[in-house]
Amino acid sequence: MFETQYNEEMEAEVRRLDAKQRAISAGHPEWDNACKICSCRLEGTRDAICVTCVLSPK
Repeated sequence: MFETQYNEEMEAEVRRLDAKQRAISAGHPEWDNACKICSCRLEGTRDAICVTCVLSPK
């Protein structure tokens, strides 16, 4: 049980750090997250791509 909780916390921390790095790369260090394709601001740290970029044809 402890191992599962630890793994979940570490995964969340990695997501948070990745999201923060995307925001910094987008030129907005004050943001918590940015889309990796269009660099728009994202709420939360779960997603790496905004809805617009997910739905747009490639």
